Amino acid sequence: MNVEPPAEAVGSGAVALPEITVEWPQTLAPTLRDSVLDAHSLARDDLVGALPGLWRAVDEALEVAGPGSLVAESIRHDAYEGWQVAALPRYDVEGRVRARGRGAGAPHTAPQLRDRRALVRALVDAVAERPSLDVRDALHMLDVFAGAFPPGLDAICRRLLGHDLRHGVAAGLAPLHEALDRRTTEGVSTRCYRESGVGSRKAKGDPATDNEDTSGALAGPSGVLRCAVFDGVTGDGDGSGGTAARAALEQVVRRWRLEEAADAPRGAGDPRDRLPGDEPQGAFRPGELIGELDAAVGRATAEGSAAAVLATVRPDGTASVVSVGDAEAWLIRPLRVPAGEIPYAAWKLTPAHTGFAERLRVTADAEGEESQLVSFLGGGAARWAHRVFEVGPGDLLLLASDGATEPERDRWFGTVLAELTAQLDASGRPTAPALAAALVQRAEALGGWDNATALVCAVGEAKD
Repeated sequence: MNVEPPAEAVGSGAVALPEITVEWPQTLAPTLRDSVLDAHSLARDDLVGALPGLWRAVDEALEVAGPGSLVAESIRHDAYEGWQVAALPRYDVEGRVRARGRGAGAPHTAPQLRDRRALVRALVDAVAERPSLDVRDALHMLDVFAGAFPPGLDAICRRLLGHDLRHGVAAGLAPLHEALDRRTTEGVSTRCYRESGVGSRKAKGDPATDNEDTSGALAGPSGVLRCAVFDGVTGDGDGSGGTAARAALEQVVRRWRLEEAADAPRGAGDPRDRLPGDEPQGAFRPGELIGELDAAVGRATAEGSAAAVLATVRPDGTASVVSVGDAEAWLIRPLRVPAGEIPYAAWKLTPAHTGFAERLRVTADAEGEESQLVSFLGGGAARWAHRVFEVGPGDLLLLASDGATEPERDRWFGTVLAELTAQLDASGRPTAPALAAALVQRAEALGGWDNATALVCAVGEAKD
């Protein structure tokens, strides 16, 4: 027999929910986003360096309140008091903090997935133009705006989600922070390796126009390495993208030679010698350089255009990248980790200038347009990115066209880079040239849909 429920029992009246009020005995600091964007008590570029203090506070909060007690708004910061974690522990019916069971598993400072996601969202929200909708949205912004966000933030968030952290957040992230803070004091030397492939599905049977990527490097007596990758873009397959890429390379090589002549060692007392702190003679600011390359492409072709990523590495370990479009730069650095862990980490140095990126700035519902450039060489270099950083012995600096950084489903490319570098290192092969070749082979294995070019700069100890 079917019994219809009374009308008054149907709907929200059938569910009784309590009203819960949370009162904080302490004064709450601003949320991390408010602290960075509104109160300016913590600068965006200082965020990564300040995070070890947050991890200690998180471990203490999880020890007191238990795992699963964090939300994005729990992470707070004050210019005078520093970090504050407003944990939300579970309560029993009498209003007391519910006792946590002590099983034989991981220590209580190990965060649950809820805690990890809350930390990632809090960090991304602190530097993004808009708050993230969820952790998936936060990861999208990390991938697209990596070069605009503080360097290494993408690697930190990925380690938060992917590492077991069984000994606590501070211990689990310590190797990565040590790597991020590593500085060279003795100077560096560099060597550059390049590999490029057409892609089987991209090939049209004309070797002269099939590969529209090009790249180059210049190292001279000054010890400065200059290198670049240009990814030609053609609308109808007429090869004009290759024309654009080659024109950009020819122009930048001319500029490199002028800069090298200005940087080359002089005799004692030479009036052209620079004083400490002076900029290299002939050096261009990033915007001027991009404008010069944009004009060179415009003179060479009316149809073709190119994405670009350029890098400079100086003997003192100071490096910089300039990019426009969707060509990418990554830094791969050795980690000092226990046996069994991947001994490398990678983080992205450049953002993407695409239609998807522009939409993602304002909405989490951005879809498609991943490869549609909104900034490029050849009449449209309205947006460019510049990043200065430091390198040290053992680092690998990767410049690549988007075909060589093809994403895999559910795998972050930084993880791919770290694992691939570790495998090549363990094989005994020269890591830098093997990595360049492996990335091009990987692009073909993923379908060969695009030209793939990888230029890898190996950073070593300074030469005598």
